[in-house]
Amino acid sequence: MSFSQWTMGCRLTTAVLALVAIVFGLSLAAPTVSALESSETREASRSCLWEVSSEKGTLYLVGTVHLLKPGTHVVSPAAKAAFEQAQTILLELDLDEAESPASRQLFARKALLEGETLVDKVSSETLALAVEKTEALGLPFDRLSNLKPWSLSLTLTLFKLQALGFDPRHGVDRYYFDQGKQAGKEIGALETMEYQLDLFDGMSDRLQEELLRQTLGDLDLLEEETEQLVQAWSQGEVEVLEELMETSFEDYPDLYRRLVVDRNKNWVLQLKPLLDQRGTTLVVVGALHLVGAESVVELLKKQGYTVKQL
Repeated sequence: MSFSQWTMGCRLTTAVLALVAIVFGLSLAAPTVSALESSETREASRSCLWEVSSEKGTLYLVGTVHLLKPGTHVVSPAAKAAFEQAQTILLELDLDEAESPASRQLFARKALLEGETLVDKVSSETLALAVEKTEALGLPFDRLSNLKPWSLSLTLTLFKLQALGFDPRHGVDRYYFDQGKQAGKEIGALETMEYQLDLFDGMSDRLQEELLRQTLGDLDLLEEETEQLVQAWSQGEVEVLEELMETSFEDYPDLYRRLVVDRNKNWVLQLKPLLDQRGTTLVVVGALHLVGAESVVELLKKQGYTVKQL
C-alpha cells in the first residue's frame, strides 16, 4: 500500500477535485439521496467503530473512507445506534466550508507555483516520471506543470480514483454530515480548510518531492490497493488496516509524523474535554487515524479512558 491510499482519508478531496474540474472541465454533480439510502439496506457484522467512555461523557469514533464507489457504504447497526444517541457530529472538516468558493480559491492560491514551474522544483528524474504518468492518465502535462509537487500528487491520485469510480460525494463523512444536518444535530470540525492545506503547503521542497515520487510510483497499483483498503475498512479488519498503514509510510517517516501522528495528538487534545462533560459525540475521521500504535484510539487508551471496538 502507498501514500496514495492515505489520500482516501484526506478531506482535501473536494477542493482538489474542484481544481481538476476547473482545469479539465469535469462535472461534479451532487449525489442523490437514493444512493445514500440504498447503502443502508445492507448490514455489516463488524465496522470501524469504537466507543470511548469516561464517568461522564461518551465518544463514538467512526473510521471513514472519504471516497467510495456508489452503494458501497454499509451502515452497521452499531453505527446507526451511535448516530441516534449523539447530540453532536464532529468531523475532520466542515464540508460546507470545504465546498465553499472561498476554500476553492484558497486551494488554488496555495496549490499553484508563482514564477516557476515543476521543472524548477524537482529533480530531472522526478520530472520525467511526472510527465510519463500524467500523460498516461490522458492529461496534458503542460496544463499541470505550474502545480506545486504536493498539489500535483493529490491531483493525480484523485483524478485516477475518480476515473476508477471513487467519489467524495459518496464518502462516509458526507453521509454523516448530511444525516446530521437533517436530524438537527450540532455539527463541528476538528480542523479548518486552511490548516489542512498548510499541512501540505508547509512541507519542505524535499518532502514535497518525496510525496510526489511515491505517488507517481504507485499510480499503476492504485485500483488493486484501494480495493484492498476499502474491503478491510468495510469489514472492520483493524489488523489489516494497521498493516496497510505501516507499509504505506514505512519509507516516509517524516510524512507519517506530519500527516498522521501530529494530527492524532491534536485531535485527542480536543476530544478530552468532551469526555469530561455529560453528553455523547460522534467523531467521524479517516479510518487510518484510528489504527496503529499512535492512533487516536491508542492515545485515548493511554489517557485512561475505556475504549472498545463495536
